[in-house]
Amino acid sequence: MKVLVVDDNPIVRLGVRAALEQVDEVGEVCEAADGRAAVDAVAADPPDVVLLDVRMPRMSGLEVLDVIAASTPTLMLTHSEDPEIVREALRAGARGYLVHGEIGPRELAGALRTCLSGGLVLSRQATGVMAVTSGGPTGVNPLRAALTEREAEVLEAAAQGLSNDEIARAQFLSPRTVKNYLNATYPKLGVHNRAEAVVAWLDAEAGRGPDQGRVSGQTALPVGR
Repeated sequence: MKVLVVDDNPIVRLGVRAALEQVDEVGEVCEAADGRAAVDAVAADPPDVVLLDVRMPRMSGLEVLDVIAASTPTLMLTHSEDPEIVREALRAGARGYLVHGEIGPRELAGALRTCLSGGLVLSRQATGVMAVTSGGPTGVNPLRAALTEREAEVLEAAAQGLSNDEIARAQFLSPRTVKNYLNATYPKLGVHNRAEAVVAWLDAEAGRGPDQGRVSGQTALPVGR
C-alpha cells in the first residue's frame, strides 16, 4: 500500500511516517507539505490512500478534497476538532476523519483497511464534537421515524464511530448484514453513502433541522459534491 501524508508541519509528517512504518500493509510513504503539492503528487503518481491535514498553505485540505476525493481514497488526519469542518470534509468525499492524539499504529492500520474497503472511519473524538450543540434538543432522534428499528440502531452505532465489524459483534449480526442495513438507510434519508448518512444522523441528533437530510421527500441535507 502506498500512502501520501499531507501536512505543512514537518514534525507531524515525521511522526505519521514513523507510525505508518509500523503498519505491515504499508510499503511506501510519500509526503507533501501543502495542498497544491498534494494535488500534484496525486496526479503524477496516485497513492492508494491520502492522509490529509485541514489547514495548509496554498490549498486547504477541503480544497484538496474537491480535486482528489472522487478518484483517491482520502482520510483527514488533523488537529482540528471543528464540527463544521468534520461535516464539510465528509460531504466533500473524505472516507473518514481522524484527530491527532487518538490513534496509534494499530488504529491507523485499521483506518487504512476500512478506507480501502469503502467504509467510513471516524475517531470517537470527531464523532463527539459533531454530536455536541449548544442548547440543542434532547430525546429521540427525529430520523428514527424514517427508518426501521434495526436500521436506526445500526446507523446510530456507525455515527458513534464504530466499524461494521464492531457493530456486527455488538448487535449479533454479520458484517454483511450491517452493510445491508446501512445501505437501506440511504434512499430513506436522501443521501448517497455512509458518510452522508452519518452527517444527517448527527445533525438531526443535534437539532439542526435544515441539515437533517431528506425524509419523506423533503430535502434538508446538502448532499454530495
